[in-house]
Amino acid sequence: MDKPAKKAIVIKVNGKEQPYTTAMSTLPQWSSEQNEEQSEEQHDFIEWDKQYKTKRSPWRSFAFAIALAIVLGTSFGLFVLTIIPTTESKPASTATLQQEQKTAVSSAQITEAVFVVQGGAFQDDEAASAYVQKIEAQHRPSVTVGKNPVYVFLGMALTKEEAKQMARLYEPLGIDTYVKPWNVSIDEKEKEAFFTIVSFISKLLAGQQLVNEQWKQLQSYSFHNEHMKKAYEALQTFQQTNDDAQLWKAQQYILNVLQ
Repeated sequence: MDKPAKKAIVIKVNGKEQPYTTAMSTLPQWSSEQNEEQSEEQHDFIEWDKQYKTKRSPWRSFAFAIALAIVLGTSFGLFVLTIIPTTESKPASTATLQQEQKTAVSSAQITEAVFVVQGGAFQDDEAASAYVQKIEAQHRPSVTVGKNPVYVFLGMALTKEEAKQMARLYEPLGIDTYVKPWNVSIDEKEKEAFFTIVSFISKLLAGQQLVNEQWKQLQSYSFHNEHMKKAYEALQTFQQTNDDAQLWKAQQYILNVLQ
C-alpha cells in the first residue's frame, strides 16, 4: 500500500514562500541589510530617550525646588505665627496718659543754685528731729534734707548777702547758722516765679518794702507747684495784714521745695 505523499512545509522568509527542508535546521537568518536597519532604529530610540530624559530632568528639578520652597515657606510662616502672639492696638488708658504726663513734667525739671541758711548737720533723723523741734518752738521755719548727714535748713535766698541777712535774724534766738550754696530742682516753666518769690521773701524779712509793680508781678504768675502756690498765698495775706508771721510761713513753704 502506497504511503500518502507528504505535504511540503512552506514558510515565508522575507515575504517569500520557500519550502522547508531538513537542511533548514536553524531559524531563518535576517539579512545584513535588515540587521543594520534594526540596529539603526534601536540606536535612534536610545538616542531619543536620552535626549528626552536630558531635556526633562532640569524642569523636574526646578519644579521640585519651587514646590519645596513653598512648603518650607508656609511651614515657617505658620511656626512664626504660633510662637509670636498677635497684639492688637488698644487706646491708651487714663493711667497711661497720666504716667506720660508725669514723665513729660519730670523731664522739664532743671537745677538752679540758691543760698541756704543751715542750722545744723546730723548723723541720723532722730537727732535732726530734736533740733527741728527746737526751731519750731521759736516759731521759725525749718526743713530736713538728705540722709547721713541730715541737713536742717532754716532759710533760702538768691544771693549770699541776702542769706547772711536772714541768718542774722536767728542770732537773738541763740541759734547758730551757716550760709552755703545749694542746688534746687524746679520746673523750668516756673523758674522765674520761683526766683521772684524767694527774692521777695528775703527782702520783706530784711525789712524792705515792695512797690505796687512788684506785687503785680507776683500776681501775674500761675503756680503749679503746691509749695510755691501756698508761699504766694501767704505773701498775699501779709500784703493785706502786714503780719510778720505770714512771712515766716511763706519761708516755710518755699523751703519745702528743697525736699
